[in-house]
Amino acid sequence: MLNEIIYAVIQSATEFFPVSSSGHLALVSNLISQPNLFLFTVLHIASLFAVLIFTRKEIFELLKFKKETRKMWIYLIIATIPAALFGFFFKNYIESAFSSILFLGIAFIFTGIVLLFTRTSKSFSELNIKNSLFIGLFQVLALFPGISRSGMSISAGLFSGIEKEKAVKFSFLLFIPLALGAFILELGDFYINISIIIAFFICLFLSLLFLNLLTLIIKKNRFWMFSIYCFIIGIISLALYFIR
Repeated sequence: MLNEIIYAVIQSATEFFPVSSSGHLALVSNLISQPNLFLFTVLHIASLFAVLIFTRKEIFELLKFKKETRKMWIYLIIATIPAALFGFFFKNYIESAFSSILFLGIAFIFTGIVLLFTRTSKSFSELNIKNSLFIGLFQVLALFPGISRSGMSISAGLFSGIEKEKAVKFSFLLFIPLALGAFILELGDFYINISIIIAFFICLFLSLLFLNLLTLIIKKNRFWMFSIYCFIIGIISLALYFIR
């Protein structure tokens, strides 16, 4: 049970901070046990419930299908399609990356580089079809461990000139279909026990805390500072690879 609790804390702390939850789960699991992809997917579902609670107002508006929200539905679909297709057709390649500490180290550093470039981003555009597709393509990279999903989607939004808070909300909404899709792909390995249930609720509670904290960090224009952490964990991962 201890391992499951450790994974729950890691997932909740790293899913919404742009430091790659899958990368941290893969790194830790390679050090203490074999990666359990179904457990990781369950923890992502816990984070999904946290997102549903956090963005409930936006979701209720979307469900009304008003004229103003129809465009948002289109943008979400466009941004989701690239990762959905890539994840479906290249599932085995993605899963194999979870066992490579060398890949993780390189991926963490790549994430750090992308985050660093957001430091000078400016707001000059509204969400549209073009930048929705751009965000979706960036999100494809985040299917691999070590490359942050929130980091890629929020960064792509900022690079596109979208206002900070809108980029964050759009990223959170995009997480919903991807988490559900990942869960469906792993249903063949479904199992349940008390450890998974406890880990689920720990992850749900902590995810809500970190969601609110990330929003505060974005408002203070400190998003880019996560790049420092990504560089550090990337270098540590590479060191572990060459030492082992």
